[in-house]
Amino acid sequence: METELCKLAFKYGADKCPQINHQYTPFYYDFLKDKRNSIKKILEFGVGDNKVKAVIPNYTIGASLYMWRDFFPNAQIYGADIARECIFEDERIKTYRCNEFSKPQVEELIKTIGSDIDLVIDDADHHTNRQMDLLRYLMPLLQKSVTYIIEDCGNTNLVAKNFPEYNSYIPTLIPDTRVKRRRERIIVLTNK
Repeated sequence: METELCKLAFKYGADKCPQINHQYTPFYYDFLKDKRNSIKKILEFGVGDNKVKAVIPNYTIGASLYMWRDFFPNAQIYGADIARECIFEDERIKTYRCNEFSKPQVEELIKTIGSDIDLVIDDADHHTNRQMDLLRYLMPLLQKSVTYIIEDCGNTNLVAKNFPEYNSYIPTLIPDTRVKRRRERIIVLTNK
């Protein structure tokens, strides 16, 4: 089913939608549609760079940030990436250069933008150990009501097992019969 979020992702060239690559936007739409007006602050790690243009012709740097901005009318959207070329500002979007493997840089980022983040998406490094490091650094800095989502997670069960202090939800995504993807998984974490 093509949702409004799928259409926005496709418009900007975000690979989160089935029309381009992943099966994430149908899940996100169902999971977040009732929070459209209440979500005020979003942080996504992994802004995306010009290399993606070779694969997705209509790709815009920060594609998913634009998608989130258009879907959440009252939200300020923040992006973080290690690459200089990914840093930009636009209406309700601000990006920061941040190495997600550096605890001091992650801490500095949160000091700058505030801990009152409603939704975090980790779409940066797609290695489970690094995803767990970012979760370990970031989650304790955030407000208790935050929803933390890791995309392209190689081992969702390992993440859930290593972080029993959080509620873990591993959604079943709509299968894409065109391609077998090893990392077509996400995990949602919230505070208990």
